[in-house]
Amino acid sequence: MGRVRAVISSSIRLKVQPDKVEEFEGLVSQLVRDIYANEPGAKVYEVRRVQGEPNTYLYFLSFVDQDAYDRYASADYHAQMSPKAVACLDGDPVFEELESFY
Repeated sequence: MGRVRAVISSSIRLKVQPDKVEEFEGLVSQLVRDIYANEPGAKVYEVRRVQGEPNTYLYFLSFVDQDAYDRYASADYHAQMSPKAVACLDGDPVFEELESFY
């Protein structure tokens, strides 16, 4: 039995400036709605607040293939939201590529 995995899976851990949390959460909430409405190749796009760390968030993304990821990354709604979200950050995000083990 071969492994089944998405070509593109990653996690992102980031911290948001305390006074920018509400703005950030609004931007990300809209982004997630846009992704699920427009990106059939998005298998998973979840963002969660880390319990006990109210300004820290984890993203989990999985796309069916590189083309699906590229469509998402170049979408107008993503391009418009990204600079606004980046302006809310407190430090650099930590990106990790993930791979399936089953």
